[in-house]
Amino acid sequence: MRVVKDTDEEVVKRVFLPHHPVIKESSTTTKVRVVFDASCKTSTGVSLNDALFAGPIVQQELRSIILRSRFRQVMVVADVEKMFRQMWVTLLDTPLQCILWFGPDNEIVTYELITVTYGTKSAPFLATRTLKQLADDERERFPLAAQTVYEDVYMDDVITGADDIESAIELPHQIDAMLISGGFRLRKWASKAAEVLKDIPKEDLALPSAQGIDWDRDAEVKTLGLTWLPNTDCFKFQFTVPPVADNQHFTKRSVLSIVARLFDPLGLLGAAITTAKIFMQRLWSLEDEQNQKLNWDDRLPKTVGEEWRKYQQQLPLLNDFKQAKQNNIGYNLKMSEGSTPPSSEDQNSDKKLYAL
Repeated sequence: MRVVKDTDEEVVKRVFLPHHPVIKESSTTTKVRVVFDASCKTSTGVSLNDALFAGPIVQQELRSIILRSRFRQVMVVADVEKMFRQMWVTLLDTPLQCILWFGPDNEIVTYELITVTYGTKSAPFLATRTLKQLADDERERFPLAAQTVYEDVYMDDVITGADDIESAIELPHQIDAMLISGGFRLRKWASKAAEVLKDIPKEDLALPSAQGIDWDRDAEVKTLGLTWLPNTDCFKFQFTVPPVADNQHFTKRSVLSIVARLFDPLGLLGAAITTAKIFMQRLWSLEDEQNQKLNWDDRLPKTVGEEWRKYQQQLPLLNDFKQAKQNNIGYNLKMSEGSTPPSSEDQNSDKKLYAL
């Protein structure tokens, strides 16, 4: 960012973005991140995001990227360091990204953010489209890296791999060289194969050790919202669910806060998560003693609250579930002979699922 010396709004129209820190102690690199609220209404009643286009989606679906990685014999993951901050914004648009902060003498100073800002509606498109353009420009020099950017990058997460160790060793070299040519830096490298990581600096490894990889079988790497155990090549879930007190009361807001934490892009926990979503759906039909719909912070009826209590108490069991990679994948989706058609109860459940 840069200091703004002329703050006369008659000369330049500016938009000021509220901002606050988000602290994540579990992060191995950036424990404090700044979040900018570009959806905050300005004095005109319109926010910056109201005036921005989101742009088209230029990356593949998250589920496709994860599933593709499970078919490869050697999986490799990394992430792009501070990706949004590596891309300049045209000088004509920087006045639309202003913040107030303290100057050298503790006075309030106006700054312009001169790079793509996370929190603006167009930021994801601008970042991913820039990576795509870099792959287009450099695909002749780095064919493996270009294909990885086309198919195996989701936002700033790289989750890729190869079918043989030689290609897997070459892959990080190409990706790293190509992204460096565009001003990007990769870090948090991880792989089950130690040979793949031998030339990567220790400070850029997700699981650093003297041998280039941590041989702790339970060592974990976070990627695409999932937890991966490189040394056993398993995915696991890690939901943070607070313990339930004996006298705890539940509301629509508290239930939704738990449901929102259940992230399962592959649908492996569909039965458990669908139960939570159907329960949340039921809450919209509940009424109080005056036959009014329950507000967000109204206490749930006792029987409904007890039902949720039992469910939330069991949620930590999902953290014991691990999904190992299968080398031979073949599922028979045909109904076996003599199987019975779904009952009316099953059909009613299907209707509930469809409504979700």
